[in-house]
Amino acid sequence: MQQLPEKFKENVRSLLQQEAEHFFASLFNEPATTVRLNPLKPIDTFNQYKVVDWCDNARYLAKRPSFIADPLFHAGAYYVQEASSMFIQHAFKYITQNNNTPLKVLDLCAAPGGKTTLIQSLLNDDDLLVANEIIKTRVPVLEENLIKWGRANMVITNNDSKDFKKLKHYFDVILVDAPCSGEGMFRKDKQAIEEWSEDNVQLCTERQQRIIANISEALKPGGYLIYSTCTFNTKENEENVHWMMEQFGLQSVQIPDSNFEGVTSISQFNNLPLYAYRFYPHQVNSEGFFMACLKKPQHETRKQATLKAQQQAKLTPALVQSVNYWLHNSAAFEIILKEPFVLAYPKQLYAHMVYLKSVLNVKLAGLYLGEFIKNKIVPSHQLALSIHLNNSVPKLPTTLIDALKYLRKDTFATPNLVQDIYLITYNNLGIGWAKIMPNRMNNYLPTNWRILKDLNQLINSNENS
Repeated sequence: MQQLPEKFKENVRSLLQQEAEHFFASLFNEPATTVRLNPLKPIDTFNQYKVVDWCDNARYLAKRPSFIADPLFHAGAYYVQEASSMFIQHAFKYITQNNNTPLKVLDLCAAPGGKTTLIQSLLNDDDLLVANEIIKTRVPVLEENLIKWGRANMVITNNDSKDFKKLKHYFDVILVDAPCSGEGMFRKDKQAIEEWSEDNVQLCTERQQRIIANISEALKPGGYLIYSTCTFNTKENEENVHWMMEQFGLQSVQIPDSNFEGVTSISQFNNLPLYAYRFYPHQVNSEGFFMACLKKPQHETRKQATLKAQQQAKLTPALVQSVNYWLHNSAAFEIILKEPFVLAYPKQLYAHMVYLKSVLNVKLAGLYLGEFIKNKIVPSHQLALSIHLNNSVPKLPTTLIDALKYLRKDTFATPNLVQDIYLITYNNLGIGWAKIMPNRMNNYLPTNWRILKDLNQLINSNENS
């Protein structure tokens, strides 16, 4: 059995005292598997499983299936996520329950997108979600997961936290799921045990403080900061929250009705009022997690940039006709042609998206419809997975095997269909496009999205799940 660092064990004993040995033993047990359902792409696959107490769209599975062999996973019907981290939903619902104006939300450290898609499920169409990831190589997986979720009210950025200083008082809610020493992932990632050190804990603590200092001005007066880590030590958790309160005058917020079984609620730290929530793997059926919510005082005068919507060139009748063919309720979108690319921004968010593109490194905003070629739009993969797709477009339902063939970027036999571009569906959910020709199929799945595993392996994985 792999040995835990002695200093780590000493820290845990000071936190948990007589429960420490139970905690240490839990780090070598099999982790639970939980999925969170996409409310906008309903399925009944997991109805029989237990609901996660603090996230009504989430389920504990009896065992871990092969998700890569499930077309519904590729369609964005659900996301695989640790149950403890879904506590963000409980906090977010509370702090936004009385809000009656459109929200602007920043997920600062967003990749791979678990908490981002969770928040997006809670937003209205006129709310704006900005999902940022500083590490360039992690942006594609964030983009993929948000595209699968299917909504257009989002902007994906690749920026350092200091770049958000330009957005003074812009966001109503900022989530900082801070890079940390990863103690809460020891059970899933044994390498994290080897990499742990007191020096790394201190390095993470200082990095977290730098991040908070950089984005503090971007939070509007009266706005909320949700701070979370997947670690246990107080340096990166309570001590940093106390530092935020002292440094920026943030107020610690208690989240009512949080007395779920196994969740440890903190009400003070060093004899001072401080509310936080801890998840220990020997107490809850999940991994380690820490979360605190803070509010920025209202007394500060709010300052924000004045936004002006740019006037766009008039669209040609051919482009308008093509947009109407592919897009449901096209009147709700501002359509932009940057030849040959066609972009759709929600009208109520258009000025914000244009503004953000002027101050941040934006990788994707709104909905990329496709390329306008020979007076027709060749649809994008994002459109195939979008909830904004026109329901009247031609569809080609598939069996499990044919869906897996498609997701491997292979072809399969089709009935005698009219030559056209078809939405390939599985259980009524889109998984991509194919063009049916007289004697063949052109599979439009992007190469970087395809499944590499052998088809027989995929089928066997499904049979064994």
